[in-house]
Amino acid sequence: MLKRNIAIVAIAVVVLGVGAYAWAEGAPARPTTSAPAAAVTANGRPGRAGHPGLALLRRAVHGDVIVKDKAGQFVTVTFDRGKVTSHSDSSITVERPDGPSVTLHLDGSTRYRGITSATDIQDGKGAIVVSKDGTAIVVAQRQRGAGNTAADADVERAVDQVPAA
Repeated sequence: MLKRNIAIVAIAVVVLGVGAYAWAEGAPARPTTSAPAAAVTANGRPGRAGHPGLALLRRAVHGDVIVKDKAGQFVTVTFDRGKVTSHSDSSITVERPDGPSVTLHLDGSTRYRGITSATDIQDGKGAIVVSKDGTAIVVAQRQRGAGNTAADADVERAVDQVPAA
């Protein structure tokens, strides 16, 4: 009976020791007790000072990006940022700040951010369009009265995810 109790205690000590070790290895090196203060970028605006690439993306007006879709396949998508010069239920034309105008097809699979449908698109306002093969996947534009002006072609954080094509 004594040997059995010693064996049970020894097993419990080993299990607790392994658990404590695993917990200690997974804990951060310097745990904090308060939330970090918001970073301020060089221009004095709040932002992520440690992520200079985000500032570059906010200024980008066109790009081709290779992403993995929901099916696990790599696809190339294009994004264009600019002012909407015209639109219909089946197309949108965006004039980029660097000059070119881009016309893309809208269909039933097109998703909208900040607006609910193609009828809510506002000409003369800034927008971001993510497309694949000439068809818009995502159209993002701020809603009316959200501070969007003709000169403000900056729609931030609009493309939070790219759906499968």
